Amino acid sequence: MSKAAFQPSKLLRLMKEANPPTWMIIIAVLLGIIETGLGLAVPLLTMNVVNSFAEQGMSWLSLIFVGLALIVQTAISGVAFYMMSAIGGKIVAAIRQRVWSHVLRLRITYFDQHESGETMSRITQDTNVIKELITQHFISFFTGMLSVVGSVAILLWIDWRMTLLMLVAVPLSIIVLLPLGQKMNKISLANQDEMANFTANLGRVLTNIRLVKAYQAEETENKKGQQQIHNLYRFGLKEAKILSILSPVMTLVIMLVLIMIFGYGGAQVASGAVTAGALVAIMFYLVQIVVPFTQMATFFTSFQKALGATERLHEMLEQPVESSGSEGLKSKQGDIVFDQVNFRYDEKEIFDQLSLHIPYGKTTALVGTSGGGKTTIFSLLERFYERAGGSIMFGEQPIDQIKLTEWRGLFGYVSQESPLTNGTIRENVAYGDASASETEIIAALKNANAWEFVSKLEEQLDTQVGEAGIKLSGGQRQRIAIARALLRDPKILLLDEATSSLDNESEAYVQEALQQAMKGRTTIIIAHRLSTVTHADQLIVLENGEITGRGTHQELLERHAYYQKLVKRSAEAI
Repeated sequence: MSKAAFQPSKLLRLMKEANPPTWMIIIAVLLGIIETGLGLAVPLLTMNVVNSFAEQGMSWLSLIFVGLALIVQTAISGVAFYMMSAIGGKIVAAIRQRVWSHVLRLRITYFDQHESGETMSRITQDTNVIKELITQHFISFFTGMLSVVGSVAILLWIDWRMTLLMLVAVPLSIIVLLPLGQKMNKISLANQDEMANFTANLGRVLTNIRLVKAYQAEETENKKGQQQIHNLYRFGLKEAKILSILSPVMTLVIMLVLIMIFGYGGAQVASGAVTAGALVAIMFYLVQIVVPFTQMATFFTSFQKALGATERLHEMLEQPVESSGSEGLKSKQGDIVFDQVNFRYDEKEIFDQLSLHIPYGKTTALVGTSGGGKTTIFSLLERFYERAGGSIMFGEQPIDQIKLTEWRGLFGYVSQESPLTNGTIRENVAYGDASASETEIIAALKNANAWEFVSKLEEQLDTQVGEAGIKLSGGQRQRIAIARALLRDPKILLLDEATSSLDNESEAYVQEALQQAMKGRTTIIIAHRLSTVTHADQLIVLENGEITGRGTHQELLERHAYYQKLVKRSAEAI
């Protein structure tokens, strides 16, 4: 059996940690008790009505009491359901907030290993499974159990022999429920995993829909999707098979009990041992016992699914978050020093004893072929990954001891892809700085050489850029990304292939913007096109994770054979 089946405590703890409002739970429980009490009273009142009718004619007063009890019970049932829905909504909202907050603080390694669609499925679908359990099943299960206990107690008082006949159904139901419940749990877990994979695949395809169409991969992706849909269908059939056994068996047990009760009850009424009203009451109480037992199968299935969802949420919540650091920045100015830094990614060694000095206020360019470790230096600097050994210093402080929010606040980052979010130009420039004024946003756009084209747009700052900025050209997206970086007034500017994918005209605009952005800042550039970094104060040549040269463009050109090859290749590529 799955591990989750043995750990309902995890679900209860997750709900408790959501800090649901105690007063709402108390009211919902009290309403459930009152509703059950009224439900138990109705058969007794009905018994009096039937007996009085047999003895002396219809008792309208008793009939009115029955009607009032039913009306009040219905009203309380509605209020109790609403209260449980509100409680369930609050609990699930709190769980989602907790999971979402945790996801945002997870290490980059988690996102390297998990597709975004899978994470989305955990936050939305798994939490929704828990919500359904709370809102649709908990209150009915609670009131149902109260109803069963109360009904059995009253039935023992009315006729204990008939009650014992009825209770034969309990062990029979348990024998059916337990093994089927175990199988349902396994199927539920597998179904949720497959649904997460399907959601992940949908996210991947829809995000890259232009790539799919450009390479005519529709049929390939269609086959993958169809296979996953078929797998979900198979899991649905497996659940249906279990329910197709569960429901008829439960119905059979109930029908056998009904036949015994009617046969025995009819004989008791005929002999005068039990009144007609008592038999009617017994039938009512039998319904109040049978209905909860039929609902129990649905509750048990939902409970097993919620246990599986909880297990996955706990797996995510147990993932380590980024180290936040404890020291404030002593200074926003300082050299960056890598001292014998070791770093491995999975089983691959990237750096072994890497030492690097990046002077404050100067421009440092990292050059070399792909896979040399240039982007990894950026990732270590921004603390996306943790080094295995050595130290990285900023001035006199180890960077991993500096508070993460303060440390990352020093950086402005412009990449080759220049990612934009679906929204307006204003929202993209001010991303991460909601307090930025319109004047500051326009100033950043001007410094990024972008205001000229933005001011000519019909809606200017409120122009929608489309998903991933698709409504703008590559050069326009790059300048928006530069403006976003400049709005932060960064002390350290990271440029990752910022002009490599642009045409000559766009590159000229962007290069002009970058030259303006680099003034007075520590700038670190990754570039394959060496013509864009010949002005750098120092160039670092990386080969397979090792620094094989450092100096100015002219110095390296004179004495570094590998750099000479890079310059030649770069010139040929133009």
